[in-house]
Amino acid sequence: MKKIYQIAESVTLESGGVRTVLENLNNYLNAGENFSSYILANQIEVNDLHYHLPSDKFKFWGYSSELKRFLTDNIKTDNLVHLHGVFMHAQYASSKFAKKNNMPYIITPHGMLEPWHLKDKQLKKKIYLTLLLNSILSNAKIIHTITPFEKDNLYKLTGHKNIIEIPNFIKYSDLPKLPDYNPSEEYLLFLSRLHPKKGLDILIESMGRIQNKKIKLKIVGTENSYSDTLKKVIARSGLENRIEFLGGVFGDKKFELFANAKAFVAPSYSEAIGMVNLEAAACKTPVITTFETGISSKWNSNGGLMINPKVEELTQAINAVTSWSDAERFSRGENLSNFVLMNYSWEKRGVLWDELYSSL
Repeated sequence: MKKIYQIAESVTLESGGVRTVLENLNNYLNAGENFSSYILANQIEVNDLHYHLPSDKFKFWGYSSELKRFLTDNIKTDNLVHLHGVFMHAQYASSKFAKKNNMPYIITPHGMLEPWHLKDKQLKKKIYLTLLLNSILSNAKIIHTITPFEKDNLYKLTGHKNIIEIPNFIKYSDLPKLPDYNPSEEYLLFLSRLHPKKGLDILIESMGRIQNKKIKLKIVGTENSYSDTLKKVIARSGLENRIEFLGGVFGDKKFELFANAKAFVAPSYSEAIGMVNLEAAACKTPVITTFETGISSKWNSNGGLMINPKVEELTQAINAVTSWSDAERFSRGENLSNFVLMNYSWEKRGVLWDELYSSL
C-alpha cells in the first residue's frame, strides 16, 4: 500500500473549501485498498487527527522548522508527496525535499494562481514567482487543476506539459438527513469565507434593486474586517432589516440552512468550483453562481443559474428565483442535485484520483 502525504499550510475551518477538499480526498483514499493518505499542516483544528507541524514563533511565511525534521524522519523515497497551495513555506520545503530525494510530487494551486488572485498584491507575488515558485511548479511531476479555466491559465503561466484537471467532488453518502423545504421565512443564502473575491459587494447592491423587498439574505461566514466594511455599506443602503450576518455555521446546521434557502447565491469573481456550490446543490437547493467558478456551463440547463459577476445579471437572476413557485424550486433543486451527483461526486468520479496516483 503506497503512502501519500498531503501537505498544506492550513486545514482549519477558516481555510474554507481547501479543508473540505483535502479531508474528502484523504478519506476517499484511506477507504480504498491501494493507498494510505496522511494530512500534514501548519494549522489544524484542535480535534483533528492530522499531523500538526506548527509554524515557528516567528510566523513569517508560515516557516516551520518541524516540517523539515518530519520530512527527513518519516517520508521514504517510494512515498508520494502532494502539495496543496503555492505561496507558503510548506510547499517550498516539501518540494525541495522531494527534488533532493528524486521523488515525484504533485502540486494543486487551488485557484491561487488565477489572474484575479495574481492581481492582488501583484508585485509581491510576481517576485515570489520569479525567485521561488516557478521552480517549484516546473519541478512538479504533475500540476493538478480544478477547472478548465485554471488549466488553461496555468499552461500560459508555466508551459508545464503535464497539467491534469480533476474537479472538486462531494460525497453524497456523508450528507446528513435533510429536512424538506419548509422555511419559516423566505431567504437567499450566501455561505463562504468573507472576502472581496466572493462577490458580496454586488450581491448587497442587487438586494437593493430586486423587486421582492420581503425576501431576506443570510450571510454565513466568520466575521472579519471585511464584514465590518460590508455592514457599513448595508447601513448606508438602508438594508439592515433584510440582510443578516450569522457568523460561522458548521455541521448539520449548515446543511439545514442550505436545504431551507430559496436559493444559494455565490457570485464569485474567481473560484475553483467552490465546494459550497456543490454542497448546496447536493441539498437540492438551486444555485446562482458565476461562469468564473469553472463549473460546467451545463449547470444552466440542469436547474441552476450561471451569470457573469455583474450587478445587472445578478439582479435579474434573483428576480427570477424569487418568482419561482415551491414546485419549480423543488424541480430545479432535484435536477441540480442529480447533475452534481453524476459530474462532481466521489461516488461517480473518485476513481480519477486512483488513476492519477497509480500513474506515478
